Amino acid sequence: MFCQETNYTPLAYYALRVAMSVPHEDGGKRPSESRRRFLTYAALAVLGGSGIAGAWAATRSDETPDPASTPTAVPTEGDDPSADSDEPDAVPELVRRYAPDLYFGDLEKWFPTDPRQYVVETEGEPVVDGFTALAEYSSAFAETGAPPDPTVFYNVVEAVDGVDVVQYWCYSVFDQFTVNFHWHDWELLQVFVDRETDAPILLSASAHARGSPNNEFLDPDLSGGRRIGILSEVGSHSSASEVNGVIPSFERLSTGEWESDVTNDILDVTQNLAAPFAYGLPRDEGARLPFAMPELDGYRLDQHPALSVDRADFIDERVTVEDWHGIPRPPMGLPLREPGLVLTHSESSTASDGDYRLAPLTAVRDAVSDFVGPQLSFEFAIPGFVEEQFADHITSVGIPWEQDRYGNPLDDVTDPAHRRRIDGSAPSGLSNRVVGRVRYLATGSDGALDRVSDEARDALDGLIDVSLHALPIEAAVRLASESPEATVTRGGVFGYLHVEPGAHQLVVNAPGFAPLGYRFVHEGGLVRTGTNGELTLVTNEDAGWIRGDGRDANGVSRVRVIEAYAGVVFDGQPVESDRFAVAVHRGGRYTVEIVDRNGTRGAYRVGPDDFDDDFEVVREDVETGKRSIASVLRDELADLHELAATVREDVGDDDPVLDRLSRAREEAESAVRIAERDGSDAANERLSNVISLLQEALELLSGDRQRAYSDSAVAAIDPRLTAAIDRARTAMETEVS
Repeated sequence: MFCQETNYTPLAYYALRVAMSVPHEDGGKRPSESRRRFLTYAALAVLGGSGIAGAWAATRSDETPDPASTPTAVPTEGDDPSADSDEPDAVPELVRRYAPDLYFGDLEKWFPTDPRQYVVETEGEPVVDGFTALAEYSSAFAETGAPPDPTVFYNVVEAVDGVDVVQYWCYSVFDQFTVNFHWHDWELLQVFVDRETDAPILLSASAHARGSPNNEFLDPDLSGGRRIGILSEVGSHSSASEVNGVIPSFERLSTGEWESDVTNDILDVTQNLAAPFAYGLPRDEGARLPFAMPELDGYRLDQHPALSVDRADFIDERVTVEDWHGIPRPPMGLPLREPGLVLTHSESSTASDGDYRLAPLTAVRDAVSDFVGPQLSFEFAIPGFVEEQFADHITSVGIPWEQDRYGNPLDDVTDPAHRRRIDGSAPSGLSNRVVGRVRYLATGSDGALDRVSDEARDALDGLIDVSLHALPIEAAVRLASESPEATVTRGGVFGYLHVEPGAHQLVVNAPGFAPLGYRFVHEGGLVRTGTNGELTLVTNEDAGWIRGDGRDANGVSRVRVIEAYAGVVFDGQPVESDRFAVAVHRGGRYTVEIVDRNGTRGAYRVGPDDFDDDFEVVREDVETGKRSIASVLRDELADLHELAATVREDVGDDDPVLDRLSRAREEAESAVRIAERDGSDAANERLSNVISLLQEALELLSGDRQRAYSDSAVAAIDPRLTAAIDRARTAMETEVS
């Protein structure tokens, strides 16, 4: 919130709390004017009638105010007020016209401010120190209950001939998020304007990091004096333009009632899911997003002895998870995003909680030589063969004028179609994308089953142990090569942009879940991670680890883990060279497929009874070759025979389908014994017999005269028969080790 209880009288504190809880009018589409007035009056009461730090405006109506009568920001001490005044004569009309309305979440702590008030001298250079800025900002906020000196900086640059760009840069003293912590957070909105028609062409709102797609909107309708709305993500301040009138929320997809807040192109993330390639705002899309507490020198930042801040100066404990890797299950009660403070420029007619001032970014560039602060840490757990390893990751886009987009605004346009609209080009880097969706495996059959059709579910009732579900909270995803990038899922979906071709490591973490990690090679274009874009987690309390070591054999170059009904739950190169660790649900039944460094295939089975007291199944010497695949085929045929016997209707003892399955299993058992003696040709003869018998079973099931199996039962058996035929063919093609 905006205050600390110990700093205020009970009446003043109650007034502030009530002010923040007044609901929005018009179905939540615009801030309540009474809420704005109440908050202003409460803050004035706290200050005993004195002016509020920064630029809190007096109550004003929805009509455009007289700029001359609107209170302006208190100038930073030592600055020339005329150099960055918010008066109309000092700020270009183009900048004032498109100055956005800023919508923040209720839990936000660090609003846009002026960094020059935190300048210190270091070795004769004026720098903004992270410790100083965070401590002084937090102190001022606690003292007044109001954001100190709300400020938005501007820069105007030509993108191409005839297209001007107004850049609005917002500085926050700190960034605390799910995957990111750093001092000095700069975020950017760019408005591309056609100089001839004086109409906006494109809005580009900066995403979480440079490796994430921005939130962009082509040809926004700003008729009738309508302002651009900017929705800011709590803690990270990444932003999305608000253009569809559903204020203050972000909508990724259009419906019959509204259009989307982005026009980014639609990508097929998985075979069954398409979504706009935009960062969005996870907590604004109904996602429960866990935050984390940053650390420095082994201390939580709120407990660091050199920093005069406390827990209340950071993101609320209700959304902060202290121990991501130690809890047994995901926290289910994380609150969703609630609307909070609204800041506007004085010429906006939008009802708000206060005004920000506009100032040229060059004034900061002239006054500050650097932004400094020690590196903070955030641990990503990486599954290893022996135990989990950890990697730190922090992202900061850096100082505005040192970024390419400062002088070349097209560098920050992340949608190929939008880029073509501005200058006719389509840089290859905009198509180098990595996408995926994360789900989790849980007990029960009510979730998704990738290996089971809807028609087959009735026959399989009571036989399915685990199924796939949407994440109850969002996950953190780290993509590492030479320059690691981290992002979060949005409804389980994530996306990366500008991914350089080459080898990469992908790691997924979420509180209460076992970590997922694997390697892959990006050859350019679009890469769907995992299995056709699907990745699978499992909660810590349900996790069992399948570990394999191929260093004393022929290594391990790829691993694929398939649950009997849920489908593929892991598919990729292991994180460690020649050995792997994959977390699975202990209640499932799995086939583990291996490819060694010579390209030879192998496989083995893991069921609930195979896990030891430490919930692990460890293969110290991973086997590949014909015998291992034939052994899996034999066991799968035994399961298939049991399945057919279970779903079969009682129409007598003579069943040709069960007969073929029983004989096929016997042939597979013979193939295993022969392969053990290095009899490749003879083993293949047996495997060929398996294929013939299974094809006969398929024909029998599809015949008009079979009465033992319902349509649902046939739908359950058919895909398993087809998979067994494929397994037999793979065994035939595989050499004896």
